Amino acid sequence: MAAARPGLFGVAPRVWLMTFGHFVIDSYPALLFALLPIFVTRLNIDFTRAGVLATVLLTTSSVTQPAFGFLQDRYPKAPLASAGLLISGAALGLTGFVTTYPLMLVLVVVAGLGSAAFHPQAVSQAARASTARPGWGIAVFFTGGSTGTAAMTLTIVPAVMLFGPHATLITMVPAIIAAGLFTRAYRTWLKPIPAEHPAGLGHMRPVALPLAMLMAISILRSAVMTAYLTFLPALVVARTGSLTLGAFALAAFLFSGSIGALLGGIAANRVGGARVVLVSLVAGTVLLFPAPWLPGTALVPWMFVTGVLVFASEAQVTALAQGLLPDLVGVASSLMMGVGLGIGNLGAVLTGALADWRDLQLALTLTSILMLGAIAAAAVYVSSLPVRASPKLREA
Repeated sequence: MAAARPGLFGVAPRVWLMTFGHFVIDSYPALLFALLPIFVTRLNIDFTRAGVLATVLLTTSSVTQPAFGFLQDRYPKAPLASAGLLISGAALGLTGFVTTYPLMLVLVVVAGLGSAAFHPQAVSQAARASTARPGWGIAVFFTGGSTGTAAMTLTIVPAVMLFGPHATLITMVPAIIAAGLFTRAYRTWLKPIPAEHPAGLGHMRPVALPLAMLMAISILRSAVMTAYLTFLPALVVARTGSLTLGAFALAAFLFSGSIGALLGGIAANRVGGARVVLVSLVAGTVLLFPAPWLPGTALVPWMFVTGVLVFASEAQVTALAQGLLPDLVGVASSLMMGVGLGIGNLGAVLTGALADWRDLQLALTLTSILMLGAIAAAAVYVSSLPVRASPKLREA
Protein backbone atom coordinates (compact mmCIF):
# COMPACT_ATOMS: atom_id res chain seq x y z
CA MET A 1 0.00 0.00 0.00
CA ALA A 2 1.43 3.36 -0.99
CA ALA A 3 2.05 5.84 1.77
CA ALA A 4 -0.48 8.63 2.00
CA ARG A 5 0.97 11.95 0.85
CA PRO A 6 1.41 14.60 3.55
CA GLY A 7 -1.05 17.47 3.73
CA LEU A 8 -2.05 20.40 5.92
CA PHE A 9 -0.34 20.27 9.35
CA GLY A 10 1.23 16.94 8.41
CA VAL A 11 -2.17 15.24 8.07
CA ALA A 12 -2.95 13.32 4.88
CA PRO A 13 -5.81 14.64 2.71
CA ARG A 14 -7.74 11.41 3.27
CA VAL A 15 -7.61 11.98 7.03
CA TRP A 16 -9.02 15.47 6.55
CA LEU A 17 -11.85 13.99 4.49
CA MET A 18 -12.60 11.42 7.20
CA THR A 19 -12.42 14.20 9.80
CA PHE A 20 -14.91 16.29 7.84
CA GLY A 21 -17.26 13.32 7.69
CA HIS A 22 -16.78 12.79 11.44
CA PHE A 23 -17.54 16.49 11.99
CA VAL A 24 -20.81 16.14 10.07
CA ILE A 25 -22.03 12.81 11.48
CA ASP A 26 -21.33 13.75 15.09
CA SER A 27 -22.97 17.16 14.68
CA TYR A 28 -26.42 15.58 14.45
CA PRO A 29 -26.83 14.47 18.09
CA ALA A 30 -26.64 18.19 18.94
CA LEU A 31 -30.08 18.56 17.37
CA LEU A 32 -31.38 16.42 20.23
CA PHE A 33 -29.13 17.79 23.00
CA ALA A 34 -29.42 21.51 22.26
CA LEU A 35 -33.15 21.40 21.45
CA LEU A 36 -34.13 19.04 24.27
CA PRO A 37 -35.96 21.77 26.25
CA ILE A 38 -38.10 22.40 23.13
CA PHE A 39 -38.75 18.69 22.53
CA VAL A 40 -39.75 18.16 26.18
CA THR A 41 -42.48 20.77 25.75
CA ARG A 42 -43.41 19.88 22.16
CA LEU A 43 -43.74 16.15 22.85
CA ASN A 44 -45.14 16.66 26.37
CA ILE A 45 -42.61 14.28 27.97
CA ASP A 46 -40.77 14.16 31.28
CA PHE A 47 -37.00 14.10 31.86
CA THR A 48 -36.94 10.30 32.06
CA ARG A 49 -38.32 9.87 28.56
CA ALA A 50 -36.08 12.68 27.34
CA GLY A 51 -33.12 10.76 28.73
CA VAL A 52 -34.37 7.64 26.94
CA LEU A 53 -34.17 9.50 23.61
CA ALA A 54 -30.52 10.40 24.16
CA THR A 55 -29.68 6.92 25.44
CA VAL A 56 -31.34 5.18 22.49
CA LEU A 57 -29.54 7.42 19.99
CA LEU A 58 -26.10 7.01 21.54
CA THR A 59 -26.46 3.34 22.45
CA THR A 60 -27.70 2.36 18.99
CA SER A 61 -24.78 4.18 17.41
CA SER A 62 -22.29 2.47 19.75
CA VAL A 63 -23.23 -1.15 20.38
CA THR A 64 -24.04 -1.89 16.72
CA GLN A 65 -20.64 -0.67 15.50
CA PRO A 66 -18.96 -4.13 15.68
CA ALA A 67 -21.52 -5.48 13.20
CA PHE A 68 -20.78 -2.70 10.74
CA GLY A 69 -17.06 -3.17 11.40
CA PHE A 70 -17.43 -6.79 10.32
CA LEU A 71 -19.16 -5.67 7.12
CA GLN A 72 -16.40 -3.12 6.53
CA ASP A 73 -13.74 -5.85 6.78
CA ARG A 74 -15.65 -8.18 4.45
CA TYR A 75 -16.67 -5.52 1.91
CA PRO A 76 -14.20 -2.62 2.22
CA LYS A 77 -15.62 -0.68 -0.73
CA ALA A 78 -19.27 -0.93 0.30
CA PRO A 79 -20.49 2.68 0.75
CA LEU A 80 -21.24 2.30 4.44
CA ALA A 81 -19.89 5.70 5.48
CA SER A 82 -21.77 7.57 2.73
CA ALA A 83 -24.99 5.75 3.53
CA GLY A 84 -24.53 6.40 7.24
CA LEU A 85 -24.14 10.14 6.64
CA LEU A 86 -27.32 10.34 4.58
CA ILE A 87 -29.38 8.16 6.93
CA SER A 88 -28.34 9.96 10.10
CA GLY A 89 -28.70 13.40 8.53
CA ALA A 90 -32.17 12.66 7.18
CA ALA A 91 -33.46 11.10 10.40
CA LEU A 92 -32.36 13.85 12.77
CA GLY A 93 -33.07 16.56 10.21
CA LEU A 94 -36.74 15.55 10.40
CA THR A 95 -36.99 15.81 14.20
CA GLY A 96 -38.31 19.38 13.98
CA PHE A 97 -41.46 18.05 12.30
CA VAL A 98 -42.22 15.38 14.91
CA THR A 99 -45.08 15.85 17.36
CA THR A 100 -45.29 12.34 18.90
CA TYR A 101 -42.85 10.53 21.15
CA PRO A 102 -42.99 7.10 19.37
CA LEU A 103 -42.07 8.69 16.04
CA MET A 104 -39.18 10.55 17.69
CA LEU A 105 -37.94 7.21 19.06
CA VAL A 106 -38.02 5.70 15.57
CA LEU A 107 -36.00 8.59 14.15
CA VAL A 108 -33.30 8.40 16.83
CA VAL A 109 -32.93 4.63 16.28
CA VAL A 110 -32.51 5.16 12.52
CA ALA A 111 -30.04 7.99 13.14
CA GLY A 112 -28.06 5.80 15.54
CA LEU A 113 -27.76 3.04 12.95
CA GLY A 114 -26.55 5.58 10.40
CA SER A 115 -23.86 6.78 12.79
CA ALA A 116 -22.82 3.19 13.53
CA ALA A 117 -22.46 2.49 9.80
CA PHE A 118 -20.20 5.51 9.36
CA HIS A 119 -17.65 5.16 12.16
CA PRO A 120 -15.86 1.80 11.56
CA GLN A 121 -15.16 2.56 7.91
CA ALA A 122 -14.10 6.17 8.51
CA VAL A 123 -11.79 5.46 11.45
CA SER A 124 -10.26 2.57 9.49
CA GLN A 125 -9.44 4.86 6.57
CA ALA A 126 -8.08 7.54 8.90
CA ALA A 127 -5.78 5.01 10.58
CA ARG A 128 -4.50 3.57 7.29
CA ALA A 129 -3.78 7.04 5.95
CA SER A 130 -1.86 8.03 9.11
CA THR A 131 0.97 5.49 9.03
CA ALA A 132 3.65 8.21 9.25
CA ARG A 133 2.15 9.92 12.33
CA PRO A 134 -0.62 7.61 13.58
CA GLY A 135 -1.18 9.30 16.93
CA TRP A 136 -1.55 12.73 15.41
CA GLY A 137 -3.77 11.63 12.54
CA ILE A 138 -6.20 9.74 14.78
CA ALA A 139 -6.24 12.64 17.25
CA VAL A 140 -7.27 15.00 14.46
CA PHE A 141 -9.98 12.55 13.37
CA PHE A 142 -11.39 12.26 16.90
CA THR A 143 -11.54 16.03 17.42
CA GLY A 144 -13.77 16.32 14.37
CA GLY A 145 -16.57 14.63 16.31
CA SER A 146 -16.80 16.89 19.36
CA THR A 147 -16.13 19.97 17.23
CA GLY A 148 -19.04 19.03 14.96
CA THR A 149 -21.40 18.58 17.91
CA ALA A 150 -20.37 21.95 19.32
CA ALA A 151 -20.71 23.74 15.97
CA MET A 152 -24.21 22.35 15.41
CA THR A 153 -25.19 23.41 18.92
CA LEU A 154 -24.28 27.02 18.13
CA THR A 155 -25.95 26.88 14.72
CA ILE A 156 -29.25 25.10 15.30
CA VAL A 157 -30.50 27.08 18.31
CA PRO A 158 -30.44 30.49 16.53
CA ALA A 159 -31.93 28.88 13.40
CA VAL A 160 -34.85 27.37 15.34
CA MET A 161 -35.41 30.60 17.25
CA LEU A 162 -35.59 32.53 13.96
CA PHE A 163 -37.46 30.09 11.71
CA GLY A 164 -39.14 27.64 14.08
CA PRO A 165 -38.54 23.90 14.67
CA HIS A 166 -38.79 23.04 10.96
CA ALA A 167 -35.37 24.67 10.55
CA THR A 168 -33.84 21.31 11.50
CA LEU A 169 -34.39 20.26 7.87
CA ILE A 170 -31.53 22.56 6.80
CA THR A 171 -29.07 20.31 8.60
CA MET A 172 -29.45 17.64 5.92
CA VAL A 173 -27.33 19.72 3.53
CA PRO A 174 -23.91 18.93 5.16
CA ALA A 175 -24.74 15.20 5.06
CA ILE A 176 -25.44 15.36 1.33
CA ILE A 177 -22.17 17.24 0.67
CA ALA A 178 -20.07 14.87 2.83
CA ALA A 179 -21.71 11.76 1.37
CA GLY A 180 -20.93 13.01 -2.14
CA LEU A 181 -17.26 13.56 -1.27
CA PHE A 182 -17.03 10.12 0.33
CA THR A 183 -18.64 8.47 -2.69
CA ARG A 184 -16.03 10.03 -4.97
CA ALA A 185 -13.26 8.67 -2.71
CA TYR A 186 -14.41 5.03 -2.77
CA ARG A 187 -12.59 4.30 -6.03
CA THR A 188 -9.29 5.05 -4.25
CA TRP A 189 -10.26 3.44 -0.90
CA LEU A 190 -7.24 2.15 1.02
CA LYS A 191 -7.52 -1.61 1.49
CA PRO A 192 -6.52 -3.43 4.70
CA ILE A 193 -3.38 -5.55 4.77
CA PRO A 194 -4.26 -9.16 5.72
CA ALA A 195 -2.55 -10.40 8.88
CA GLU A 196 -0.11 -13.25 8.32
CA HIS A 197 -0.87 -14.81 11.72
CA PRO A 198 -4.38 -13.86 12.80
CA ALA A 199 -4.77 -13.65 16.56
CA GLY A 200 -7.42 -15.52 18.48
CA LEU A 201 -9.57 -14.36 21.37
CA GLY A 202 -7.37 -16.43 23.67
CA HIS A 203 -4.98 -13.47 23.66
CA MET A 204 -7.47 -11.67 25.92
CA ARG A 205 -7.19 -14.13 28.83
CA PRO A 206 -3.84 -12.95 30.32
CA VAL A 207 -5.00 -9.32 30.37
CA ALA A 208 -8.63 -9.92 31.32
CA LEU A 209 -8.50 -7.94 34.58
CA PRO A 210 -6.81 -4.75 33.29
CA LEU A 211 -9.02 -4.91 30.20
CA ALA A 212 -12.09 -5.18 32.41
CA MET A 213 -10.93 -2.15 34.38
CA LEU A 214 -10.56 -0.11 31.20
CA MET A 215 -14.05 -1.22 30.21
CA ALA A 216 -15.34 -0.07 33.60
CA ILE A 217 -13.67 3.32 33.12
CA SER A 218 -15.24 3.64 29.67
CA ILE A 219 -18.72 2.76 30.94
CA LEU A 220 -18.71 4.93 34.08
CA ARG A 221 -17.05 7.93 32.45
CA SER A 222 -19.42 7.70 29.49
CA ALA A 223 -22.45 7.59 31.81
CA VAL A 224 -21.48 10.91 33.38
CA MET A 225 -20.52 12.55 30.08
CA THR A 226 -23.80 11.48 28.46
CA ALA A 227 -25.74 12.91 31.38
CA TYR A 228 -24.08 16.31 30.97
CA LEU A 229 -24.31 16.32 27.17
CA THR A 230 -28.03 15.55 27.42
CA PHE A 231 -29.10 17.79 30.27
CA LEU A 232 -26.60 20.67 30.42
CA PRO A 233 -28.73 22.91 28.13
CA ALA A 234 -31.85 22.02 30.15
CA LEU A 235 -30.00 22.85 33.38
CA VAL A 236 -28.97 26.27 32.08
CA VAL A 237 -32.49 26.99 30.79
CA ALA A 238 -33.93 26.05 34.19
CA ARG A 239 -31.46 28.36 35.93
CA THR A 240 -31.55 31.33 33.52
CA GLY A 241 -34.45 30.85 31.10
CA SER A 242 -32.05 31.31 28.16
CA LEU A 243 -31.91 28.59 25.48
CA THR A 244 -29.05 30.50 23.84
CA LEU A 245 -26.93 30.42 27.00
CA GLY A 246 -27.66 26.71 27.32
CA ALA A 247 -26.34 26.19 23.80
CA PHE A 248 -23.19 28.19 24.63
CA ALA A 249 -22.55 26.09 27.75
CA LEU A 250 -22.85 22.85 25.78
CA ALA A 251 -20.70 24.21 22.94
CA ALA A 252 -18.02 25.30 25.42
CA PHE A 253 -18.01 21.81 26.92
CA LEU A 254 -17.64 20.19 23.50
CA PHE A 255 -15.10 22.59 21.98
CA SER A 256 -12.92 22.19 25.05
CA GLY A 257 -13.26 18.42 24.60
CA SER A 258 -11.49 18.73 21.25
CA ILE A 259 -8.67 20.64 22.91
CA GLY A 260 -8.55 18.12 25.75
CA ALA A 261 -8.25 15.19 23.35
CA LEU A 262 -5.24 16.75 21.63
CA LEU A 263 -3.58 17.78 24.91
CA GLY A 264 -4.21 14.30 26.29
CA GLY A 265 -2.42 12.78 23.32
CA ILE A 266 0.55 15.12 23.74
CA ALA A 267 0.74 14.42 27.48
CA ALA A 268 0.49 10.66 26.93
CA ASN A 269 3.62 10.77 24.76
CA ARG A 270 5.48 12.39 27.65
CA VAL A 271 4.17 10.74 30.82
CA GLY A 272 2.17 7.72 29.61
CA GLY A 273 -1.49 7.13 28.89
CA ALA A 274 -2.30 5.57 32.27
CA ARG A 275 -1.18 8.71 34.14
CA VAL A 276 -3.19 10.91 31.77
CA VAL A 277 -6.31 8.85 32.39
CA LEU A 278 -5.93 8.93 36.17
CA VAL A 279 -5.20 12.68 36.35
CA SER A 280 -8.02 13.43 33.90
CA LEU A 281 -10.55 11.47 35.94
CA VAL A 282 -9.53 12.96 39.29
CA ALA A 283 -9.33 16.58 38.10
CA GLY A 284 -12.50 16.29 36.05
CA THR A 285 -14.42 14.85 38.99
CA VAL A 286 -13.37 17.73 41.24
CA LEU A 287 -14.88 20.21 38.77
CA LEU A 288 -18.01 18.21 37.90
CA PHE A 289 -19.43 17.99 41.43
CA PRO A 290 -20.05 21.73 41.95
CA ALA A 291 -21.04 22.42 38.32
CA PRO A 292 -24.84 21.91 38.68
CA TRP A 293 -24.98 24.42 41.56
CA LEU A 294 -23.09 27.28 39.90
CA PRO A 295 -24.85 30.40 38.58
CA GLY A 296 -25.99 29.91 34.99
CA THR A 297 -23.59 32.51 33.59
CA ALA A 298 -20.61 30.83 35.28
CA LEU A 299 -21.34 27.48 33.63
CA VAL A 300 -19.90 28.48 30.24
CA PRO A 301 -16.28 29.08 31.39
CA TRP A 302 -16.55 26.37 34.06
CA MET A 303 -17.65 23.69 31.59
CA PHE A 304 -14.93 24.77 29.16
CA VAL A 305 -12.21 24.02 31.70
CA THR A 306 -14.01 20.86 32.84
CA GLY A 307 -14.26 19.63 29.25
CA VAL A 308 -10.51 19.98 28.68
CA LEU A 309 -9.85 17.78 31.72
CA VAL A 310 -12.49 15.07 31.34
CA PHE A 311 -12.04 14.59 27.58
CA ALA A 312 -8.25 14.25 27.86
CA SER A 313 -8.76 10.62 28.89
CA GLU A 314 -11.24 9.58 26.17
CA ALA A 315 -8.84 8.51 23.43
CA GLN A 316 -6.25 7.26 25.91
CA VAL A 317 -8.58 4.61 27.35
CA THR A 318 -8.92 3.14 23.87
CA ALA A 319 -5.17 3.43 23.26
CA LEU A 320 -4.41 1.56 26.49
CA ALA A 321 -6.82 -1.21 25.49
CA GLN A 322 -5.08 -1.49 22.12
CA GLY A 323 -1.77 -1.77 23.98
CA LEU A 324 -3.15 -4.71 25.95
CA LEU A 325 -4.30 -6.43 22.74
CA PRO A 326 -1.80 -5.45 20.02
CA ASP A 327 -2.93 -8.36 17.82
CA LEU A 328 -6.62 -7.57 18.30
CA VAL A 329 -6.71 -3.82 17.89
CA GLY A 330 -10.13 -3.89 16.25
CA VAL A 331 -11.61 -5.90 19.11
CA ALA A 332 -10.03 -3.60 21.70
CA SER A 333 -11.37 -0.49 19.94
CA SER A 334 -14.88 -1.95 19.62
CA LEU A 335 -14.95 -2.89 23.29
CA MET A 336 -14.09 0.64 24.43
CA MET A 337 -15.68 2.84 21.75
CA GLY A 338 -18.67 0.63 21.02
CA VAL A 339 -19.72 -1.60 23.89
CA GLY A 340 -18.28 0.50 26.71
CA LEU A 341 -19.68 3.80 25.49
CA GLY A 342 -22.96 2.14 24.55
CA ILE A 343 -23.60 0.76 28.03
CA GLY A 344 -22.46 4.03 29.59
CA ASN A 345 -25.08 5.92 27.61
CA LEU A 346 -27.66 4.63 30.11
CA GLY A 347 -26.44 7.53 32.24
CA ALA A 348 -28.95 9.78 30.49
CA VAL A 349 -31.86 7.60 31.58
CA LEU A 350 -30.51 7.40 35.14
CA THR A 351 -30.13 11.17 35.34
CA GLY A 352 -33.56 11.78 33.82
CA ALA A 353 -35.21 9.48 36.36
CA LEU A 354 -33.38 11.16 39.23
CA ALA A 355 -34.42 14.58 37.91
CA ASP A 356 -38.08 13.54 37.84
CA TRP A 357 -37.70 12.19 41.39
CA ARG A 358 -36.12 15.36 42.82
CA ASP A 359 -34.56 17.96 40.52
CA LEU A 360 -31.98 18.22 37.74
CA GLN A 361 -29.24 19.76 39.89
CA LEU A 362 -29.26 16.90 42.39
CA ALA A 363 -29.60 14.35 39.58
CA LEU A 364 -26.41 15.52 37.85
CA THR A 365 -24.56 15.61 41.18
CA LEU A 366 -25.59 12.04 42.05
CA THR A 367 -24.68 10.79 38.57
CA SER A 368 -21.25 12.41 38.91
CA ILE A 369 -20.52 10.00 41.79
CA LEU A 370 -19.95 7.34 39.11
CA MET A 371 -16.66 9.11 38.33
CA LEU A 372 -15.35 7.86 41.69
CA GLY A 373 -15.85 4.33 40.42
CA ALA A 374 -13.92 5.18 37.28
CA ILE A 375 -11.04 6.53 39.38
CA ALA A 376 -11.00 3.31 41.43
CA ALA A 377 -10.99 1.24 38.23
CA ALA A 378 -8.04 3.25 36.90
CA ALA A 379 -6.08 2.53 40.10
CA VAL A 380 -6.88 -1.18 39.84
CA TYR A 381 -5.87 -1.13 36.16
CA VAL A 382 -2.38 0.10 37.00
CA SER A 383 -1.91 -2.41 39.82
CA SER A 384 -3.30 -5.37 37.84
CA LEU A 385 -1.05 -5.17 34.79
CA PRO A 386 1.11 -8.23 34.09
CA VAL A 387 4.40 -7.69 35.92
CA ARG A 388 6.65 -8.30 32.97
CA ALA A 389 4.63 -6.07 30.68
CA SER A 390 3.48 -3.39 33.09
CA PRO A 391 6.22 -0.79 32.45
CA LYS A 392 5.49 -0.77 28.75
CA LEU A 393 1.73 -0.70 29.23
CA ARG A 394 1.89 2.02 31.86
CA GLU A 395 3.65 4.20 29.31
CA ALA A 396 1.28 3.32 26.47
